[in-house]
Amino acid sequence: MLFRKILLLILFIFCSNQLFAQFVLTKQYTYENGLPANEILSIYKDSRNFVWVGTRYGVFVKDMNNFKILKRFEKVQYNNIWTIVEDKEHNIWFGSYGQGILKFSGQDFEQINTFKGLVSDRVRNLFYINDLVYVATQGGISIIDTKLKKIYNPSFEKSNNIVFEAVSFFEYQNKIYVTTIDHGIYEVTRSKLKLISPFDKINYSFVHHNNLYFSSSKGLKKIPINDFFNKKLTYVTYDLPIIRSHNLSKKRNSLLIVGNDVGAGNGIVSEITENEINDQTEKFKITSDYPYRIFNSKTDDLIYVGSLDKGLFEVHFNHFLDFSTIDNKRVIEILKIKNVDYFLTPEGLYLKQNNEFKKLVKRDNFYNYMLQNKEKYKNFLNQSNKDFYEIDYTLKAKNLRFYKIIIHEESFLIATNLGLFELDFEGNFKHYLPNKTNQFTYFDNQFIQTNPFGGILIFDDLKNIKYTSYSAAQGNVPKDVVSICQNKNAVFFGSSLDGLFKYENGKFISYLQNNQFNESKLKMIKCIGNDQLMVATEFAKVYILQIKEDELIIKKIINIRDIGGENISSIDIFGESILIGTNRNLLVFNKDKTYMISNEQGFVNKDIHSSIFDGKTVFLGVENGYYKLDLNNLLHQPNLTKKVLITDLKINDIAFGDEKFSWFDLINKNLKLKNNENNLAINFSIVDANFPENYKYRYRINPEEGWNDYFNDETIFLRNLRYGEYKIQLEITDTNNGEKQIVDLLSLDIAEPFYLNIYFVLLSFLTFGLIIYKYNSNKISTLNKFNQLKISQLNEINQQENKRLQLERQLTETKLTALQSQMNPHFIFNVLNSIQFYILDNDIDNALNSLGRFSHLIRQMLNLSTKDEISLNDEIDFLKLYVEVENFRWQNKISFEIDIDSQLDIYKIKIPPMLIQPIIENAFVHAFDKNKLEPKIKLSLYLKESYLQLIIEDNGKGSNNNGTTSKIYESKALKIIEERLQLLNQNYEKNIFIDFHDKGTVVKMNLNIQ
Repeated sequence: MLFRKILLLILFIFCSNQLFAQFVLTKQYTYENGLPANEILSIYKDSRNFVWVGTRYGVFVKDMNNFKILKRFEKVQYNNIWTIVEDKEHNIWFGSYGQGILKFSGQDFEQINTFKGLVSDRVRNLFYINDLVYVATQGGISIIDTKLKKIYNPSFEKSNNIVFEAVSFFEYQNKIYVTTIDHGIYEVTRSKLKLISPFDKINYSFVHHNNLYFSSSKGLKKIPINDFFNKKLTYVTYDLPIIRSHNLSKKRNSLLIVGNDVGAGNGIVSEITENEINDQTEKFKITSDYPYRIFNSKTDDLIYVGSLDKGLFEVHFNHFLDFSTIDNKRVIEILKIKNVDYFLTPEGLYLKQNNEFKKLVKRDNFYNYMLQNKEKYKNFLNQSNKDFYEIDYTLKAKNLRFYKIIIHEESFLIATNLGLFELDFEGNFKHYLPNKTNQFTYFDNQFIQTNPFGGILIFDDLKNIKYTSYSAAQGNVPKDVVSICQNKNAVFFGSSLDGLFKYENGKFISYLQNNQFNESKLKMIKCIGNDQLMVATEFAKVYILQIKEDELIIKKIINIRDIGGENISSIDIFGESILIGTNRNLLVFNKDKTYMISNEQGFVNKDIHSSIFDGKTVFLGVENGYYKLDLNNLLHQPNLTKKVLITDLKINDIAFGDEKFSWFDLINKNLKLKNNENNLAINFSIVDANFPENYKYRYRINPEEGWNDYFNDETIFLRNLRYGEYKIQLEITDTNNGEKQIVDLLSLDIAEPFYLNIYFVLLSFLTFGLIIYKYNSNKISTLNKFNQLKISQLNEINQQENKRLQLERQLTETKLTALQSQMNPHFIFNVLNSIQFYILDNDIDNALNSLGRFSHLIRQMLNLSTKDEISLNDEIDFLKLYVEVENFRWQNKISFEIDIDSQLDIYKIKIPPMLIQPIIENAFVHAFDKNKLEPKIKLSLYLKESYLQLIIEDNGKGSNNNGTTSKIYESKALKIIEERLQLLNQNYEKNIFIDFHDKGTVVKMNLNIQ
C-alpha cells in the first residue's frame, strides 16, 4: 500500500511537471472579432467536431474563425440557450431557459415545450444516457424517451413553498440523481422523484473518482459517494466560488471545472486530479471574472471556456509557442549560462532561476557606478578624440539606454549610451570605460569596435584604452557597420552601404570589392559555426554562405518577399532549422518544409531583438517580453486529415435552399446542370480548423488541369463554364507546417447546348430537308410558270415589240443624257450597244439586269463628271463597276486585276475622272474574241518620282492583228486622253505609250501628281 502511494506521488509529480512544461496558447473570441455576443451560456463540441455556442441571442456554430447563427432557429426566435447535449443518433438537443427544448437533426428541428408535455419551458440543464434525455427545469423534471418519443414528468414532494429549481444530474450505480437549489437531492424515475437527502442550497453537483461534489456560495464540498449514500456526512470543503460547469479531460487525466460568484466575479478555472484541485486560471490565460461553461475537445488537446463577460476562450495545450513578460518591458538581449537565463531590458539586467525572475542589476546601479568611476578617465575625456563617440554626462539615470551585452571570459560586457560596463555573473560591477559603442566583439583577446566616423578600433588593452585605429579611407576597412559576428577564425562586419567585410590575421577584406559577394546594403549578419555565414539584406533577402578561406560560396537564398514579408528583424540557425523573423511572421525552414508562425498562433510581437537556443527551446526577445519556441513540437505537429464542407452554393446567383444541405454540408455533390447553369459560387469550410488564418487554397476544375492562383477566402467563383464534366478539386496548404491536402470538392455535369443534342440535330436535318424539298418544289413551279410566260410572250409578239421599242426609246434618252452630261460618247455607245445586243437577242431579263447596273454606273458617272478631280480610290471603284457592267456581256469571263504600289496613298492622290476607262473599254471591245482562253486585263499603278505611272495590260490579240489594233489605239478616245495628259502635265511630250506584242497589248500613261 505504501509502495502504491509513493508510485502515485511520483506519477503525480511527473504529470504536474509535464503540465507545467506545456506551452499554452489561448485564443479569445468576442464580438470584436467575430463572436456575436460576449455572454456565453453554453458550449458543446459534438461528434462531428462542430462547436456549438449558446447565448442569450440564439445558437451559433463555430465556422473556422467565425460564428454563424442558425437562421432556422431565428424563425422560431429560439434563444437563451443554457445547455446542449447530443444523443447516440447524433442529434443535438438545445435547452432554453424560457422556450423549452429544440432538437436539431441536421436539416430539421423539433421544438418540445409545455404544449407537447414538457413540465416547464425554463430549462436549466440536460443530461443524456441510455436513449433518455433528462431535463432539469424550474418547476420539475421531465424525461424524454428518444426511441418511444414519449415524455414523462415524475411527481415529487417538497417541504416548503420555494420554487422547485433543478440544477444538475449525476449517475451512480445505474441510477440517475438530480440536485436542486432548495429542496435537496432526489433519485429520478419515470414516475416519481424520491428524496435522498434534504441537502440545502446546492447550486451545482458532479461526481469524479468516486467523490461527490456539491457547490454553493459556501464553497465546494467533497464527500466519498459511498459515505454520502451511507449517511456518513463528513465533507472536505474548498474555498471556491460557485461552480457552474465541469467536463472530463482524458488527455489531461483530470476534471475541469469553472465557477464564479454572482456580482463579485472571483472567476476560476481549475483542474481536479487525484487528490488536488489546482487553480489554472492564470496558466490557461483566462482573463474573465465570470467563467461560466467549460468543454474539453476529445479530438484536440484543447478546451473551450465560455464566460459571461469576455466571450469564448479556446485554450490550446502542448503548443509550440509561449509568451512571457518581464515587467512588460522590451527584452534587448537574452543569455544563458548553465541553468541561469539572463535578460537585458530597459530597466536593467534580470536573471531567471528555478522558474522565478528577480532583478539583478537595476538601471540606477549602472548610472551610479558610472558616476563613481568616470573621474578616473578625466584626462581622456578632456581630449578631443574623434575615434570615440562623445558621451553626454548631463543625462539622468532615467535616460540611460542599454545597447548590447556579450560574454567575455567570466564577465558580461554591457554597452550603453553612457559607456561600457563589465560585470561578473553575480551582477557585481568590475569595470567601467567611457567608451560609447553599439557594435563590438572580443576576438583573439582583442576588443574590436566601430569608429563613429567610419572605420574600426582594435584594442590590445581595453582597460587602459590602448588601441589601433583603422580608417575607412584605407579601402578595405568597413564603415556604416550595422552588425558584427565572429567565429574562431575571423570577425565579419555587415555594412549598410558597403556590403560584407572580414578581419583575419591583421588585415581587412571587402567581399564587395573583390566580387565575392555583391550585395551592398546589409541589415544583419550571423556566424554559424566556423564555416557558415548568414546574411540578411535591406531588401529582405537572406543568404546562407559557405566560408572557404577567402572565398564565399552561396549555398541558399531565401527571398522573404516571395513568402509575404517585407522586412527582416532576426536571423539565426539552430541545428537544421533556419529561423527568420519578419514584420508578418516567424519563419522556420527545416529540410524541405517551411513553417510560418503568425498572429493566430500567438506570434504577435514581430520585432525580434535577440535569440538563443538551449538545445530544445528557442528564446526570442521582443518588445514586451520574450517568446519560447519548442522546435520539437513545431516540427512534429500532427497532420490531421481535414474535412471540407460545402456550406453554400449559388448557381447563376441563385442560392440553394436549406433542404439541399445536411449538417451544413451539401448533400448531393454530383450535380447535373443545364447548359446555361454555368456560373457558380461555392462557399466551403474546414471542420475543426484550429488555425484557419494559416490556410491558403487553390483549385482546379479537373485533375488533369492546372491549378489556379492561391487565395485565402473560403469561396470559389466559377464563371462561364463550358458544357462537359468537371471534377473540382481543392488544395489546402497549411502555411504553419507546409502540409498540403487535396480534396474532391464537387462534380459537375453541364449539359451540352441544345443545338448539339442528337434529337435537335436529327430534327434540324429533317427540317433542312423539308426546306430544300419545298424550295425545289417552288423552283419547279416557278420554272413552269416562266415557261408559260415564254409561250405567252411568243403568242403576244406585238406586246413584246412594244417593249423593245420602249427600251430603244430609253436608250436614246440615255444617250442624250450622256451627251448633255459631257460623258465619253465612245464608252456610252459601246455599253448601250451591249445592252442593245441583249434586246435584239430577245434576252429581256439580262437586258433589264444590265440596264439596271448601267443605270447605277451612269449615276456614278454623273456624280464624277461634275468634279475636276477625284481620288485615285474613287477612280478604281468606278473602274470596278464599269468592268462589272462590261463583263456581264462576257458572262464574267474576263478577269480584272489591280496592282497598287505600296508607296501610293490612293485616298490622297487626285486624278481627272474617267482617265483610265477608255483604255479598259478598248481592251474589252478589241482585245478578245469569244475563243480566247482566260482573258485578263491588269491595271498597275506606280509612283515614279513626281509622276503617277498607269499601266494597262491585256493578254489579247496584240501583234497578231497589228493593222487593226493600230487603228483602234489611234482612235479619237486615245487622242483625247493624250491631249488631257499634255494639259495636265503642262508639256507637249508624248505621255501615252502603246506596246503591241504577241502576248497582248501594254498601254503606259504618265500623270504629273505634284
